[in-house]
Amino acid sequence: MTDEPPRGMERRMVHRLLRHWRDARVDDALPSLDAVYDQRIGDIVPQSFVVRIISEDAEPVLGRIGAAFEDELSATLGGAPLSAVPDATLMAMTAGFYREVLKRRVPITRGDSFLHRNGDTWLYRSVIVPASADGQSIHFLLCAANGKIVADRGDAG
Repeated sequence: MTDEPPRGMERRMVHRLLRHWRDARVDDALPSLDAVYDQRIGDIVPQSFVVRIISEDAEPVLGRIGAAFEDELSATLGGAPLSAVPDATLMAMTAGFYREVLKRRVPITRGDSFLHRNGDTWLYRSVIVPASADGQSIHFLLCAANGKIVADRGDAG
C-alpha cells in the first residue's frame, strides 16, 4: 500500500504532506486545496481523499478518493456523505478525527493499529490537513493514510 518516494526524499508520507501544506500557506492563511496539490504531492494522491465541508450544519461530503482506498469500498463514494465510509477500514480510521481538525484549524496526524473489517490487524499512520477557498474558513480536508497488515486472519490460532 505504500509507494516509495524518490531517493533522498522524506519517506514518511505524513511528514511530506505536512511539509507540502506548510509550503502552500501564504502568511498565516489556510492554503487552498489547489495550492497544496501544486506542491508536487503526486505520489501521495493515490493514498489520499478529499472531504468537502458544506457548512457547520451539513454533513461533510466525500470528494476525490485515491486508488489506495478502492479495495476497501464496495461502491464509488465520491459525492456521498462522510457517514457512508464503511466502519473498520483505513479510510474510516483516517476520517474519524476530522472534527478535531475543524475545531483546532491545524493539521493533525494519528497512527495506531486496528482490526480491519476483513479480520486483519492493520498498523496505520494518517493525517488530515485543512484547506480553504478564502484563506479563512475550512472548505476542504485533505486526508491521507497508509498502512500495512501486521497480522492476517490466517495468523490467528
